[in-house]
Amino acid sequence: MAVQPSRVLGADPGRRLRHRLHAPPPTGGDAVTARRDVLVVGAGPIGLVAALLLADAGVRTTLVEKETEPGDQPRAISLQDESFRTLEQLGVADALKAESLLDTGSRYFGLGDRLLLEARPVASRLGHPAKTQFDQPILERLLWERAAAHEGLEFLRGAEATAITQDGDGASVTVTIGAKTRTLTSGWLIGADGGRSFIRRAVGIELAGTTQPQRWIVVDLHNEPRARGPFAEFHGDGQRPYVLVPGVKGRLRIEFMLFDDEDPEEMTTPERIRELVVPRFRAELAPDDVRRAAVYIAHQRVARAYRAGRTFLVGDAAHLMPPFAGQGLNAGIRDATNLTWKLIEAISGGATERLLDSYEVERRTHGAAMVRVSRRIGAVVMATHPVVTRLRDTVVRTVGLIPRVREFLANMRFIAPPDYSAGVAVAAHGVTLDAVTVGRALSQPVVRDAIGAERGLDAHLGRGWTLLQIGGPPDAAVDAYWDAIGANRLCVRAPGGEPADSVVTETTAVLTSGTGTLPVFVAVRPDRYVAAVFDSAGEQRVVERLRAFIDDRSRPD
Repeated sequence: MAVQPSRVLGADPGRRLRHRLHAPPPTGGDAVTARRDVLVVGAGPIGLVAALLLADAGVRTTLVEKETEPGDQPRAISLQDESFRTLEQLGVADALKAESLLDTGSRYFGLGDRLLLEARPVASRLGHPAKTQFDQPILERLLWERAAAHEGLEFLRGAEATAITQDGDGASVTVTIGAKTRTLTSGWLIGADGGRSFIRRAVGIELAGTTQPQRWIVVDLHNEPRARGPFAEFHGDGQRPYVLVPGVKGRLRIEFMLFDDEDPEEMTTPERIRELVVPRFRAELAPDDVRRAAVYIAHQRVARAYRAGRTFLVGDAAHLMPPFAGQGLNAGIRDATNLTWKLIEAISGGATERLLDSYEVERRTHGAAMVRVSRRIGAVVMATHPVVTRLRDTVVRTVGLIPRVREFLANMRFIAPPDYSAGVAVAAHGVTLDAVTVGRALSQPVVRDAIGAERGLDAHLGRGWTLLQIGGPPDAAVDAYWDAIGANRLCVRAPGGEPADSVVTETTAVLTSGTGTLPVFVAVRPDRYVAAVFDSAGEQRVVERLRAFIDDRSRPD
C-alpha cells in the first residue's frame, strides 16, 4: 500500500497542471482496466453524488463500492436547501421531497419537559426548503439506481479497494472482486469511503479530534399513529436525554442516550426496545413497527488535510461530527459539489494548482466549524448532572430575553452557511448588489423565460460557469475570457421586463433589487457560489485574478 509523493504539489500556486486526458491504457494484461479520468471509492450518498456530477459532465468516471446494494442504516435524517440544490441538478430532488417532511425546525426541552427554545432556520433564498427531515435509505436508493443506469459511469459493485499507488500523473487502485483483482488507473482519486476510510489511511492522512464518550441508540419506527409537528425535538430531561424526529408516512426516529453500564447488544434486543418505547411513546409496539435499531458513537474529527497529491477526501472520510446539528451529510454533499467542478476544470486543461488546493481552503474551514457547532449542541442536550441541567435551563431562558440573542437562536443562525471568499473569489471593488455576496451561494429567484415558463434560476445556469448580467443591454461587450472558460451568458431583468433568448425576468425583484441602468456582472461558479461582482470598468481586474485559478490560455484549442 505504498503511496508515492505526487509531483503535482508545486510551490508555485499558479503553475498549470499538465493532465493527460486521453492517455493510452497501461499494459499488463486483462486485469488492468483502461485509464479513467476520475476514480471514486465509496458509493454511499456522497460518493454517489460525486460520481454522478462527474459523469453528467462527461467525465470518464469509475465508482467502486464493496457492497452490492444501497445502504439501509440509521444515519443522516436532516437535509438543507443547498443539498437539495445539488440533488435537483442530479434529477432526484422531487422524488426525495415526496418522501420527506419539508420545512422543519427544532425544539429544545429542558427539565420537566419544559420548552426552552423553538427554532426555525431563516427562510431559504436558494429555492428549496431550508431544512427537511428525510430518509437516507430512500436517498441512497434514488442515487444508486441512477448511477447503475448511467451509461457514462462505470459502477463496480462488490469491489473492495486494497492497495493504492500514485504519482504526478494519476493514481492506481487495486480492487478485489470475489476471487479476482483488477488494477484501476485514473488521473484523480476521490476517497468517499466513510469514517474508516481505507483511502485516507493509505495516503497517510491523519484524522484528528476526539470521540464522544456518550453512546446513543437509534430506533427507527414505522406506523407512527400520532400526528407530530414539523420539528425535531431535543429533550434534555436530565435523566435519559432523547431526540424525536418525525417523518412522513408514519415514520418516526427516537434516539436515546445510553449509560456507561448498558450493553449495546442487549439494548438493541426487541425486549429492551419495547421497554424504551412503550408506554412513553407508544401504547403498543408490534415487531413490524421497528424498522431498525442500532447503537452509534459520535466522533468529532477532521482530517489534517483534504488532499494528498492526486487524491482527495470527501464526506465522512474527511470529517466526522456529532449528529445534533444535522450537518454531516450536508457537509459531505457540499464537499462533493465543491470538488467535482474543480476536477472537471483540471480535466479540461485550465486548472492551476491553486484551484485544486482551494478545495481544502474552502471546505475544511467550514467542515471544522460544523464539527464545533455539533459538539456544542450535543453538550447542551446530553447534560445529566442536576446542577448542570438546572444551570443550562436558567441560562437558555435568560439569554432568550435578549431580542438579538433570541433572534439569533430562533433563526438557527448558529449554523452558518459556507463563506468561500478566501477561495475562488475576487473581492468586490466599488460595485455591489443588495442580494449578492462574493463567496456566498447565489440566490435562486423564480424567473420567467421567453416562452413564459416560470422556473428557478438554476434551470438556466447550465453545468459550468455562468456570467450573469444585471441591468443594461443584453448584448453588453465582455472579455473573451468568459467564452474561453465556457461560461454561459444570461441577462436577468427586473419584474415587468421582456424576456428573450438568454434573457429572463424575475417574478419578484431579488437580484435586480436596487440596480441602476448600467450593467453589473456576476461571475457564478459551477457550484452556484459567487466568484465576483463587477462592472465593465473592473472586469480586467477580475479576469486577471481568476486566471490564478483557471487559466484559459492553458486550455487546448
